[in-house]
Amino acid sequence: MNEIELKFEITNRQIADLTLFLNQWVNCDAAEYIDSGQTQPRISQLILLNTYYDTPDYYLRNNGCGLRVRVSEQGSSQHCEMTLKRDSQSIAGLHQRAEYNIDLPSPNLDITALPKAALPKDCDINQLQNHLKPLFSTNFKRQAWLILFANSEIEVALDQGEIESNGTKLPIQEVELEIKQGNKQDLINFAIELARFDLHLFSQSKAARGYRLLKNQPINHSEINLSCQQSLPDILKFWQQNEEYALANNDLNFYQHTLQQVQQALLEKGVFIEPEFNQWQHALQSIKSVSDFAYSEVNTKLKLMLLAQNNR
Repeated sequence: MNEIELKFEITNRQIADLTLFLNQWVNCDAAEYIDSGQTQPRISQLILLNTYYDTPDYYLRNNGCGLRVRVSEQGSSQHCEMTLKRDSQSIAGLHQRAEYNIDLPSPNLDITALPKAALPKDCDINQLQNHLKPLFSTNFKRQAWLILFANSEIEVALDQGEIESNGTKLPIQEVELEIKQGNKQDLINFAIELARFDLHLFSQSKAARGYRLLKNQPINHSEINLSCQQSLPDILKFWQQNEEYALANNDLNFYQHTLQQVQQALLEKGVFIEPEFNQWQHALQSIKSVSDFAYSEVNTKLKLMLLAQNNR
């Protein structure tokens, strides 16, 4: 199956308000589901323990694949699952990739259970199985809401925990929106509804952050010079990569220069989304903090509306 999701970072101060909003939304949906006779739970809480595997020379990573075994704990029940994701595409925080999920009887890795099409072409499955090693883990609590919006069913997940490799840790404090049924436009439009909670679009998957932690690699900034010749996805990728670099390094001067380049490229390209673009331009004049602006509604909303325009 193909996975399509939007990924965000969220601050501590917004978690309670977001949770209340989603609980209220689900409660409004509940009557419709009771009337239709459906009993699927709309809110769930899980503990997810994930171990990521690769060879010592990163064969899977170098071939565009990510492999994990997940143990899901809900109350007294436990479920084990192997997942391989590949062919990832990301624009800003919009992620699309092929995903293969296989139930396992235990947390022991067994890639022979995967369909052949999931793995890199011409790989020796038995040889690969013997060379795979656990590299890092991502362990977190997940609160999830199943939301009805327009013509789609969207899962919103709040993940709080940590990535760990070689005794070093990175925090996880993310919100993910994934299409369960429906279309990408509804996904983006519902994310626009949530922009009021100061969510920051995030281009890095948990696996990508785990590999960076494993290799002790910093976030790099984009070296390209923006112009009207760049496509809208290229502008968004430049904006997102440099914003995440500025956040990691708390570099306000660099961030302001990035946003000026983005503004000029959008103007030259004739991309106008009113009134959001005007509001964003006005806000550029008084930036005092990288994080405050990166997480602001006006910044996130404009990026989402540009994603929506690119999706049309």
